[in-house]
Amino acid sequence: MGALLDLAVAAPLAGAVVAVLVPDRALDAVRASALVAGLCWLALLLDASVVSVTRLHSAPIVAAAGLGAALLVAAVDTDAVDRPALLAVALTAASIAVAAGRTATDGGGAIVALAAAAALASAAGRMAARVWATAAAGLVVAAIGVVALRSAANAWQLPLADATSHRGAGVLVLVGAALVVVACCQRARAPLTLAAPAAAFVAAQAAPMVHRSGGLTWFAVVLAIAATAASVAARAGRPLLDRPAVSLALLGFAALVVPGAARGPGLLLVSGGLIALALDATGAAALGVPGGIGLGIALAARGGGAAFVVGALGGLVALALAAAVVRTRPVPRPSIWMAPVLGVGVWLLVGPGTWGWVGPAPLHAYDAGAARAVAGGALCLLALVLLGRDPAGWYARVLPPDTPGEDAVRH
Repeated sequence: MGALLDLAVAAPLAGAVVAVLVPDRALDAVRASALVAGLCWLALLLDASVVSVTRLHSAPIVAAAGLGAALLVAAVDTDAVDRPALLAVALTAASIAVAAGRTATDGGGAIVALAAAAALASAAGRMAARVWATAAAGLVVAAIGVVALRSAANAWQLPLADATSHRGAGVLVLVGAALVVVACCQRARAPLTLAAPAAAFVAAQAAPMVHRSGGLTWFAVVLAIAATAASVAARAGRPLLDRPAVSLALLGFAALVVPGAARGPGLLLVSGGLIALALDATGAAALGVPGGIGLGIALAARGGGAAFVVGALGGLVALALAAAVVRTRPVPRPSIWMAPVLGVGVWLLVGPGTWGWVGPAPLHAYDAGAARAVAGGALCLLALVLLGRDPAGWYARVLPPDTPGEDAVRH
């Protein structure tokens, strides 16, 4: 498995070399190398063991973040990339960001590698000032949190083994990572999106220090309000950012710190948002259904005012995204490079209970119902196809046409 980890990090570098040597096929080479890295991360994810190679390691959540970054590179928009080789190097930096540390996440190394990935991705494609400014602000805030953690606990580890203290530093890291995710969601399928999984991973690693044993109510409510605002954010009648992606991600971050046991549903919501960022379709908001159901169950089990407020705001996010889906336009036919992303999206919708890396999520009944729904949908589709066939086609082949003599006798 150590060889797979090495290949997952090094494969994009090979794609960068091919992109320099063969400029006409540069982006295809980068996408192919990203898919190779994604297959390695998927194998490490399914293995579900901790693998260490020098100063890099892979745990299930690490492999999931690496897989997400690889899929986002494979699905990148051709028109948004000016320097494909830099995009491949940025993917390597993002892989190092999520894998930094021997057996646990090295917070300092993760932030430095994340900053390198964001800078390289920014150089690979055109980017508005508000995008890189938001990302830069998030990186600075996250770096301040990591440095504060180092000063107070003499450790770079995320999360700390003693997660019952240093809540302030954890809040800073999570806020900074959330700002980076918001910056990445300004435009779907842009080069900068590859930094979103790494930033979300950093936020998930800092969340236990914020949550501790009872959650942080005010912070969860603020994040849920931000998710609600993002679901309706627009300028001059057009979406200000990719609504499904940023709304689901921020709501997932709120679930990570809300009182109760909602970490599993929170990670499912964040995963749905990142996949939606690769699909670039308003209908991708449906990817938040499993996480939303799990969050509702967890909040109902917890009870209390905080659970009610976060649940109500989550409902507003769902209504806003559903209204946007109703007004959406038909999406163009996806390219072949989108197939892996679509496959992962279907996997999330049909079998979220098999995503063991997210932790406990009360979705066993959902999995059984989704399997029945898929089977029933397939039967309905088959029936519609059969009923929609032209009867004249098979009728003409089975029964020969009338001869002229028979027609004259009949009339």
